[in-house]
Amino acid sequence: MNEKLTLVHARVGKITFVNTAPFYFRLFFPSQPVSYIEGSPAEINELMSRGEIDFAPISSLEYALHQDQYLLLPNLCIGSRDFSRSVLLLSRERIEGLNGRNIMLSKKSLSSAALLKIILKFKHRFSNEFLTGSGSPGEMLKEADSVLAIGDEALFFKPAEFLYKYDLSELWWDWTELPFCFAVWAVRREFYERHTHEVFEFYNQLKQNTERNLQDLESLLKEAFGLTVADPDFSRVFGYLFNLNHYLDPEMKKGLELFYRFAERAALAPGVKQINFIEV
Repeated sequence: MNEKLTLVHARVGKITFVNTAPFYFRLFFPSQPVSYIEGSPAEINELMSRGEIDFAPISSLEYALHQDQYLLLPNLCIGSRDFSRSVLLLSRERIEGLNGRNIMLSKKSLSSAALLKIILKFKHRFSNEFLTGSGSPGEMLKEADSVLAIGDEALFFKPAEFLYKYDLSELWWDWTELPFCFAVWAVRREFYERHTHEVFEFYNQLKQNTERNLQDLESLLKEAFGLTVADPDFSRVFGYLFNLNHYLDPEMKKGLELFYRFAERAALAPGVKQINFIEV
């Protein structure tokens, strides 16, 4: 089996949220037999940790939980320098009144759930109980007064009642003056050690494809989602992707390292002494 064939048979985790489109759109030609495995962030985390996926954008907290299993691909992530629009605390009560209250977390979330717990515990000095829900934001709001919604469900949610909306990455930014990294691109360490050249090829193609898509968001929206400037959702999705950060630059890395320190203090994950990347 030649190297190219080995590469294209890698098992790639795919999260079908709008914010991952710059990674995946036109990443491979249709004739290349890459195995895509789709799921929510939490589902992709589980599959990666079980060794059923080779590459994926995993929750940043997942790296901390199983750091011995992973190496990160440099420069690539999903993060935000202020507001994200897709990681929201929706509440019938102001955040200042949530001390001691039950809060429902989306089952699809890992890093976002940890971020909310950290903000409430260390910024507000609150003590809360957390429930887990698997429904839409509207469905979860039938069971709780405050819920954490993520991804496209948060981005496009139109509440039927008045709610306070808190963007978690904006709360983090206002508190720490650092960006927040929700997801990182990872490869399983054992796959990297067996197929180092193939990993480099995959990374280079992924990075180039991401850069190409981000440089022309209008074409991405038209070709990936069928959205034109005349569509009501065009400006929402365009502004959303434009505001997100898909690059793990030094400031994003500082925010990630601070998140890991808080996660360790909150007993949400083991300490991360060093974030390990593939060597390029």
